Amino acid sequence: MKTKFSTFIAILFGVAALTAAQLSPVSALEAGDIVMQVNPAEQSISLNPSEVYRGSIKVQNIGRLPFTFTLSTKPYQVLNDNYDPDFYTQNDYTKLSNWITYDENNIRLEPGVEREVGYTINVPDDIPGGGQYAAIIIETRDSISEGASFRVISQLASLIYAHVSGEEHIGGVVTARSLPSFLLSSPFTARVTVKNDGNVDFRVTHTLDIYNFFTNQPVLSSDAVSSDGTNVGRATPIILPATSRANALTWDGAPELGLFRAVQKISFLDQEYTYEQVVFLCPTWLAGLAIFFVALMVIWIILRIRKRHKSRPQSF
Repeated sequence: MKTKFSTFIAILFGVAALTAAQLSPVSALEAGDIVMQVNPAEQSISLNPSEVYRGSIKVQNIGRLPFTFTLSTKPYQVLNDNYDPDFYTQNDYTKLSNWITYDENNIRLEPGVEREVGYTINVPDDIPGGGQYAAIIIETRDSISEGASFRVISQLASLIYAHVSGEEHIGGVVTARSLPSFLLSSPFTARVTVKNDGNVDFRVTHTLDIYNFFTNQPVLSSDAVSSDGTNVGRATPIILPATSRANALTWDGAPELGLFRAVQKISFLDQEYTYEQVVFLCPTWLAGLAIFFVALMVIWIILRIRKRHKSRPQSF
C-alpha cells in the first residue's frame, strides 16, 4: 500500500544504514538524528520519442539534525521472482537512467523541512516503444561533525516506470500457484507467480477471501484493512518485462482448528482466474493424537483377526 511518504522504497541500503560502524567504538549519530523520506515512492509516466518531460520528487527531513543530500540516477531491474532490487544491471529496459538530469543538487535540508526537486527527461528520437525503468537515488553522507570517526550513509530511491509510445507487446501467464487444503499449525498462505512475456510492465491483482465452511461467514476479506493500513487479503504488484514475480498472501491470526473455504483470485491484463479450496486447519498435537488412536485401532483389529483365526477348530 502506498503511503504519503516512504522511507523504505529504496530497499537499497535502508534509511540511515551504518556502513562502517565496526570501525568505530562509539556511534557518531543516534537513531533518529538523520532520517529522510521521499514522495512519491514510485511513479508511472508516459513518454514519446524526442520528448522533453518535466517531473519532480519531494524530499523531507523528519530527523533531528540537518543534512545535505544529492541526487543520482541508476537503472532499475530485479534479481529474482522475489523482486530483490537490482540497481546495477543495464539492458534494453534501463536506458531511461541515461536520460535524466536534475535542476539542482547538493541540497541542504533543515529538520521538518520538505524540498521539491525538479528533474528533466530528454527522450532520444530513435528509442523503441516499451517499458523503461530507473531509480532516482537520494543520498546523504552527513555525520555529526567533520571529525567523526565514520559517516552515516542514507539512501532512498524513487522508482520510475516509464512507457515509451511505439510498438508494445503485452502478455503474461501464471507459472505457479498454490492454495493449501490441509495445514498442521503453520501459516495459511496463498501463492502465485506471474511471468511477463511482453515489453511493458503491468499490474497483477491477487486476492484471498476465507469463509467459515459451515456458516459461510467471511473470516478474512480481501477488502478489509488492518489497523496499520495494510490490506492483508489483497496485493497489486507490478511485473516488469521479461521477469517473473512471486506474491504471497498470508492469513495471520488463523485458528489452529477449523474447516474453511478459501477463494483465491488472480487477475491481470484481460485474464482472470478464480480458485476455491476447502481447507482443514489442525494443530499438530491433535493430528498426532488422531494418528495414535488410528494406529491403536489397526493393532486391535489385527489382534482380533489373529485371535479368531487361532480359535477356529482345526480339521484333519
